[in-house]
Amino acid sequence: MKIIVIGSVAAGTSVAAKARRNTEEAEIVVYDQGKDISYSVCGIPYQIGGEVEELSALTPRDAVWFKKRYNVSVFTEHKVTKVDHTNKQLEVTDLVSGEKKLENYDVLVFATGASPFTPPPFNQKEYDNVFQ
Repeated sequence: MKIIVIGSVAAGTSVAAKARRNTEEAEIVVYDQGKDISYSVCGIPYQIGGEVEELSALTPRDAVWFKKRYNVSVFTEHKVTKVDHTNKQLEVTDLVSGEKKLENYDVLVFATGASPFTPPPFNQKEYDNVFQ
């Protein structure tokens, strides 16, 4: 069985780790278009405030660590550009080289996050007390 997760950070890496705990036999692959698979969002104010000198200190996990710990292949800077659910196949573009490849899957998980949404009537103009 091959499980592909689109997206990483909290949701995608959690899904991949849980999938590994559920089965040792599955091939698990994570694709993320960003450079980092994990970062400490709550630590950003400490970096801005000077308590954390290097921003890299807020990225505790990388693809190599995840492979070693969970036997999950993580491909950063890779974007899934097409999903063919009927044939259970993805088109994936390497954002560095531009190379495209096709990937088959048995289980597909979307863990891409969300964009903030301000509902009407608050989206009609900018307010000092409406935050996202």
